[in-house]
Amino acid sequence: MSEDNSVNFEDHEFKEPSLSEGLVLYFHPNNFHSLKILFILYEKHINFTPYVLNLANGEQYSHWFLNKNPKGDVPVLQDNAFVIPNSLSIINYLEGKFKGEKHPALIPIDKKSTEYTKLVMYEDILSKLPIGALSLGSFVHEDFRLNPKPPFIGHIRQACVENNEKVYEILKKSVDKASDYHKNTLLAKLSLQDKRKELVYSKVHFQCVVDKLEEVLKQFEKELEEGPDRDWLLSSEFYSVDVSFGLLLHRLWNLGFEDYFWENGKLPKTSQYFSRFQKRQVFKKLMPSNVGVLTNMWLNTPTHYKLGAGAIGMAIVAAIVHK
Repeated sequence: MSEDNSVNFEDHEFKEPSLSEGLVLYFHPNNFHSLKILFILYEKHINFTPYVLNLANGEQYSHWFLNKNPKGDVPVLQDNAFVIPNSLSIINYLEGKFKGEKHPALIPIDKKSTEYTKLVMYEDILSKLPIGALSLGSFVHEDFRLNPKPPFIGHIRQACVENNEKVYEILKKSVDKASDYHKNTLLAKLSLQDKRKELVYSKVHFQCVVDKLEEVLKQFEKELEEGPDRDWLLSSEFYSVDVSFGLLLHRLWNLGFEDYFWENGKLPKTSQYFSRFQKRQVFKKLMPSNVGVLTNMWLNTPTHYKLGAGAIGMAIVAAIVHK
């Protein structure tokens, strides 16, 4: 890869990294959709090279990354010259390429089965939930009286809100600097970000987001009730939709929504499901009660800028609200 293309944001010069050939994941470990792909890669025992983007300072809008995904979103998977953006597309690609005993299937093989039909439907529902807006809104509307877990407590909450505003300004600047090829796509994203700000800062609109999520969780609770003898959402097999649903519950738990949505007998099957999900080996590996593994990924990323331990922690935390 060339290192000629660079953009400077907030005194950081972002150049295209020189990485070895093979499978490369461009992501951030605390971004919800990135974490889903990370989880899938570990579940399927797939070797890959991680590249953690500096979302807190706008690397996703650098020229080199926009050439891979004009929307400036993570995750992006690159397999030699082939580039795949969008988490659902990445999952389908990985399922198609990595098969056999070494790589457990996470999508039903029979495309005419009820399980496959439901998986597609539920993945679509989950992919449309505004996770970033929900995360940021939970920091803004303190009157929800949630029970957030470290590190999303104290000054970190306000720091995330402030960083989101900073990245929004970086996006606006990147529109002005963008080539004609990238400008329209970035303008569309800016429009989406404007709508997201309405969801986040308006109590009425944010309540609608929370109510919609409650409807989705009740729908999933009903699905779990229909299969009392199975461990997972659709069958006794663990599928990609279980990754999506389990990580959604973890994000809600991390933000402190568990009492609001499912604990105290509200959604008992969902509560039991989440307990099982937390016991999976991949979950324990990626979700230590700490950021040890995630910090190591950041430090081991072949990057061109250096950050101190405090900056690393803030950059990891800040990515929670990035779409």
